[in-house]
Amino acid sequence: MKNQIKKSVSLAGIILLFSGMFVQLFSQEVTLAYKYSDEKPVHYLYTSTMAQIMDMQGQTMQTDVTSAFGCSVRQAGLQGKDIVLEIIVDTLGQKTDSPMGGGGGPVMDAKGKTVKVVIAPTGKPVDFTGAEAIVFNVEGSESNLAQSLYELFPILPENPVKPGDTWNSSDSSNLKTATMSQTMISNTINKFEGIETVGGTECAKITKEGTGTFKMSLQSQGMDLNIKGPFERTSENLVSVGNGSLVSQSSSTKITGELEIASMGMTMPITIQIRDVTVIK
Repeated sequence: MKNQIKKSVSLAGIILLFSGMFVQLFSQEVTLAYKYSDEKPVHYLYTSTMAQIMDMQGQTMQTDVTSAFGCSVRQAGLQGKDIVLEIIVDTLGQKTDSPMGGGGGPVMDAKGKTVKVVIAPTGKPVDFTGAEAIVFNVEGSESNLAQSLYELFPILPENPVKPGDTWNSSDSSNLKTATMSQTMISNTINKFEGIETVGGTECAKITKEGTGTFKMSLQSQGMDLNIKGPFERTSENLVSVGNGSLVSQSSSTKITGELEIASMGMTMPITIQIRDVTVIK
């Protein structure tokens, strides 16, 4: 009888111990911030697939675009509280497949391009002018390096968070080249899901659900095109707690809007679905 009581007491003690550890772990706040090492760069590969589906007077036409971007990222110093990052490009390419034919391939002169950008500890862009100045021609349209870099630094919370915490954020982004201008205004609900261990690294898992408006004006094949409409976006991000670097991200975006070809006086429905993934190589 005494042995049974002792076992019950011991078992109860173990349960209380683990319960206390669980509560402590679950309620523990963490501060998330980008840091990056100044010695060991992180090598990333970003891939994206985009399906553009247009309704031309009852006839559906789909264009598929696949793109890839690879680079290394390391810290190159501090600018006050902000972080200076050195980016070296090793891969850039795009492939298009449409009823009109296909094309594209790697951008050979991109390899080895080096640029420095500045981000806040939360990942918010501070100075991307250097990346904006590096311009490439992809499939007859002009783009710059900044467009490829934004996905590497998903925005982190400004304050300490614990698992289950949610917060709202609003953002607007403007991209502009010689042949294209793009504006996105978004409202996002963010959630800190908790800590996950990936390859021995403790990572903060953050999910995002956003909505907003999208507007793009571009020149293609001698025509002025305008696309506008609402969008929905979901994403999942893993960020190293100790190293302060992105470990992985995946997202899905759907734009449902209108395509206007001003020179032809035409307006047609268009749906754009984008799925992208970033991983460490």
